[in-house]
Amino acid sequence: MQAVKRKKKGRRALFLLIIGVLVLVLGIAALVSLQGKALRYDAAYDEHGDLSAFFFDQLEEGQSYSALQNLWLTIARQRLWITLAGLAMIVIYVALNRELLYDTKIAPFVFIAPFVITFLLFFTYPLINTILMSFQKVTGAGNEWIGLENYKNLFGNKNFHTAVKNSLIYMVLTCAILIPIPMLLAYMTESKLTKMGGVFKSVAYVPVLCSVVVAGIIFRMMFSELDGAMMNEVRGLFGMEPIAWLKSASGSMFAMVLLCFWRWTGMNMLYYMAGLKAIPSELYEAADLDGCNSWQKFTKISLPLLKPTAIYVLTISIYAGLSMFTESYMIFGGNNSPKNYGLTIVGYLYRYGFEQVDRFGFASAVGLVLLVGAMIITVLQLWATGVIGKKED
Repeated sequence: MQAVKRKKKGRRALFLLIIGVLVLVLGIAALVSLQGKALRYDAAYDEHGDLSAFFFDQLEEGQSYSALQNLWLTIARQRLWITLAGLAMIVIYVALNRELLYDTKIAPFVFIAPFVITFLLFFTYPLINTILMSFQKVTGAGNEWIGLENYKNLFGNKNFHTAVKNSLIYMVLTCAILIPIPMLLAYMTESKLTKMGGVFKSVAYVPVLCSVVVAGIIFRMMFSELDGAMMNEVRGLFGMEPIAWLKSASGSMFAMVLLCFWRWTGMNMLYYMAGLKAIPSELYEAADLDGCNSWQKFTKISLPLLKPTAIYVLTISIYAGLSMFTESYMIFGGNNSPKNYGLTIVGYLYRYGFEQVDRFGFASAVGLVLLVGAMIITVLQLWATGVIGKKED
């Protein structure tokens, strides 16, 4: 009897689910239809201004929108509340039919629904809108379709080539440093011969907790061209003259790479320590019985079994290297470094997307080129390391 009652209850509340989904889709459709101009539309709607830049044609004198057009304009203005209402109806339906959460066929979809909705709203929609904007000239008056003009201007810009070169050099150098050195330090720290390993772990991890803004300011003072700056004092110990570190290509890159090495060595050590913990101790005991020394155990046991961890660290290092911006911004005290020595791809995007007016379309093209470039490099790296494209035995 209780099963029959629950079934009837579910049927009675089914209309809530159907209406909730329809209302939710309506709210999302209204958001997507605004194509990134939601705030400007809200201001124009509230001030009873001209809405022709967002929907429909411009009204002639004495004309007014139809009932359906007014309805859609209202839906677009109230899109947030409509979306929340749809979500509320779905939540109420699930609350009235809590047994669905225990249904092995339905429960997985219920649990992944929040992620799917969030992914669609905050990743898929912005990505699609960015792709569209990259083919448009975005201004305060509206969007104008210009085709591949943004991409032509982008690839013909000398500063873009400089930004790409700086980002690639930075990525290669940081990967070359942050893959092997933390691995060796993690192995040495986990060794039974190392004393006070726990203290060394804590000291190595402290820079990770430091704000990149604070670290950038400190490094800017360290690499100052003044005689009393720390790095010039170090040069003085070897009898060398002070130099303007941040006014040369090599000095600027050295400062940025050193900051990255100081901040992220401890984090990568933790990754490698976790990988070392997963290696069975029996392998090392067997190696001891065979008379292997520490170097042989590292190269024959630890290194091969740490390959998955090293691939993961390499992947995130590639992404971090290509997306670096804040470190350069803080070291140079802004996004305008001498002769663009500190300009990165993200800094180039920031320059046209936020520092200049009416260049959002161009900045969108920069962002897409960065996305595609990062994906190509990552896929090639995964293919080279055998993660993808490897034939099954």
